Amino acid sequence: MVIAFKHEPSRLRRPKPVRPVELKTAVEPTPVTPLPRQSKQLPLWLKLLVIAQQGSTVIAGGLMAAALMVYSWTVYVDKMVFRTSRELEALKAETQQITTTNETLKHSLAERAATSASGFRDHRPDQAVFLVPAPLRAVESEPEAEIEADMPRPLGY
Repeated sequence: MVIAFKHEPSRLRRPKPVRPVELKTAVEPTPVTPLPRQSKQLPLWLKLLVIAQQGSTVIAGGLMAAALMVYSWTVYVDKMVFRTSRELEALKAETQQITTTNETLKHSLAERAATSASGFRDHRPDQAVFLVPAPLRAVESEPEAEIEADMPRPLGY
């Protein structure tokens, strides 16, 4: 089924013709009057308030920066304390484990020494050996003048 429309030329809208618009120009330009300048100076109390406001702004900014630095420092210190406390606890546990192992080894050596098959004998004071200390020797020192002459300037710094 096909539907066809019939176009009637009388019913179609035609565009309206464009009429030229006339621009009206001002015959006389209106003068611009400037605003009067205030040559008055501000009162002293108002100047002092402006200076106080500027100073307090600078002080508030400085205090805010200082507060942020203190806060970041406390956070950093808290993290470092937490980290070092974990390391300390790990070292304490390791020390405890080493001490336990050492005492266990001492105990097992003492038990083995207590048996008759080990070959150890009981301690007798008449078989004690006393050593005589060696005589003290004089310490030889090198002359300091030679050391200072070899180094014309300090090696550090």
